Amino acid sequence: MDIKTTLEKYRIIGHYFDPDYERDNEALNEFKADNPNLSEQQTSELIHLLQNNSELTDKYFVADLLYLYSNFSIELLDPLLRTAIHHKDPSFNRIFLNPCLVAFGLKTVADNLADKFNHTNTIERIGISNLVYWLRPQKNDEADRLHQSIINRANHTSNLVELYHYKLRYTDRIKNINHIPNNATELIKAISGNKEYEDLLFNQLGWGK
Repeated sequence: MDIKTTLEKYRIIGHYFDPDYERDNEALNEFKADNPNLSEQQTSELIHLLQNNSELTDKYFVADLLYLYSNFSIELLDPLLRTAIHHKDPSFNRIFLNPCLVAFGLKTVADNLADKFNHTNTIERIGISNLVYWLRPQKNDEADRLHQSIINRANHTSNLVELYHYKLRYTDRIKNINHIPNNATELIKAISGNKEYEDLLFNQLGWGK
């Protein structure tokens, strides 16, 4: 089977996240049996699905398929992480992260995220902080650069929406923690009337009012 045929069959089956839940998926399993290793062409096709305006389910297909491979090209790392960063549901951003952790290890992934965090915008910084929960188990300070980058940012910004997200992960390491809302209801109330924060939260991050 090729990528296109497998994707079509995957769409028809309609079962997403099967590998994450340790369930078999006929389309994915058949492709893996026919392709023990991904070719350069197949890798390029998967990158294209991640980087272009594909349907979200097509991006899920890429992640689900890569769960079946313990090794794949480093060229997939950045597209997978960027898709994870921009995924609006923090419950399922792990789908794009976990294959990277298996293939490249926690330190490589965490250092890559730290580099991105230090050279990006507010939306992506929040997206990266939402991935921290899934970086486990951590041993030998593998994610220290990332943690320190986020904490440094938290202690040097006044952006309340940003700070709320950092507080979810670092309650004991952020200054003036008591001034940051404790939950979504408090955050929405705190930013009421602030057009910049409301645009960030409701339009850019996709929160419901």
